[in-house]
Amino acid sequence: MKRPFPPGLLVAAPGSSAGKTVAALGLIRALRGLGLAVAAAKTGPDFIDTAFLAQASGAPAANLDAWMCRPGGRGRPRVPPAGLARLRQRLLAPAREKAPDIWVVEGAMGLYDGGPAGAGGAAQLACVLGLPVLLLLNARGMGQSAAALAEGFLRHEPRGGRPRFLGVICTHTGGAGHERLLREALAPVLRRERLPLLGFLPRAGAPTLANRHLGLVEAREALDGVDLDGIGRWFAAHCDVEGTLRALGLSASAPARASGDETTKAPAHADTAFFPCRARRAGRHTGRPRIGIARDAAFSFCYADLPALLAELGAEPVFFSPLADAAPPEGCAGLYFPGGYPELHAGALAANGPMLAALRGLAARGLPVYGECGGYIYLMRELEAGGRRHALAGLLPLACQMGDRLAALGYREAAPLPGWLPEGKSPLLVRGHEFHYARLSSPELPRSCAPLWRVTDAAGMSRGTEGCRLGRVAGSWLHLYPEGSRRFWKAWLALTRAAAHPASPSAPGPRPELPCP
Repeated sequence: MKRPFPPGLLVAAPGSSAGKTVAALGLIRALRGLGLAVAAAKTGPDFIDTAFLAQASGAPAANLDAWMCRPGGRGRPRVPPAGLARLRQRLLAPAREKAPDIWVVEGAMGLYDGGPAGAGGAAQLACVLGLPVLLLLNARGMGQSAAALAEGFLRHEPRGGRPRFLGVICTHTGGAGHERLLREALAPVLRRERLPLLGFLPRAGAPTLANRHLGLVEAREALDGVDLDGIGRWFAAHCDVEGTLRALGLSASAPARASGDETTKAPAHADTAFFPCRARRAGRHTGRPRIGIARDAAFSFCYADLPALLAELGAEPVFFSPLADAAPPEGCAGLYFPGGYPELHAGALAANGPMLAALRGLAARGLPVYGECGGYIYLMRELEAGGRRHALAGLLPLACQMGDRLAALGYREAAPLPGWLPEGKSPLLVRGHEFHYARLSSPELPRSCAPLWRVTDAAGMSRGTEGCRLGRVAGSWLHLYPEGSRRFWKAWLALTRAAAHPASPSAPGPRPELPCP
């Protein structure tokens, strides 16, 4: 009987700083070196690690989250919600030269961490998708105590159920003596659980990644200095990659290839940022609103599946650069500005006068515009960052300041407030998350504006109202999870269709489009 999906695994650890990202990247590159096609994903709303995983695998990487896929309810805890099932389908059956042989998911934080009762965490996802867990144990400063740590994690019974385990790897290990001590201590525990010890990743000579703290290093900038093939060689030298495959019921399809072999690299035409849009039909654009998506170094926090979702809902997504272009693409019925790093590029954004003038003209004509987090900041009148003030688009009469402490962090569920979107037959709910350092200069919205959302956190506690709307221009700190906000995007596209006049700026810039068939 043919499997509906290839086997996969989830890389997890007891907590952060165990080396999950480096281990996941190393495993992916080592598997590709064996001739296997690998799909990659990250649990939770992490845009930066997903960019690394996409580069390592040579294909778009997904953000998989069981909580954000379930707006309006908990659902059956061990059944993938429809949105998560669609996203898994995009990840494992994309339009690529070769379907994946295996998929690797990197967990976030600790295995059992997440929202209330671990909602949205790695363990919940592993249970929902049936993924066995490759457990990394940070053995720094630890000897026999590693056995107690392993036993606790392997036998813990969370409310949502215990995931299956594939094996254990010790990270941040010392010399041969430390490895021998750990092997002896873990042997009884792993024997009882019938699990293999698959390797030791040492501290000495371990690859390092650039500081990826939000706002300091843009993901694509950090990728330029990462030797992914070197990380793959390092991982394969210290871990049993073929033993990992055997534990999954797989074998290598080809002998290991030398580093630098072209077969281990993504095809030259590969687009690792977004999943292909399957809904476009050549020569038939009537009634399909063209949606301009800001995409450059300042606006890179766009989920890989959002353009595909918009295409499925009947839109034609196209890209443009607020940094480099003179205006959005011609004929846009709506504009979307995702999150990113506007504070790092505020001077250049403010200096692009033709783009700012084009946006103001389009907004004055009633074009629907929506911005999230960094995109929300760009729509404001002014940003203060690093002791300097920058005049931005001014489509919303707001100002904000970048701080050095988090202003908000966590899962969010939200309902749109009346007067913004077309009314549906049932209440519209979305799920997403907040993560930002910026704060509005004034907690009160101007009288000309209205809030967007009524918000609760993952525990159902009210967070009040959020966001700002002026006419058809709207912005919010929320990052909406595409498959947790499908009904919102459908309603927003209806708003773009209802706009009286489609955009037709006089000075369009380049418009790189998605590789849709």
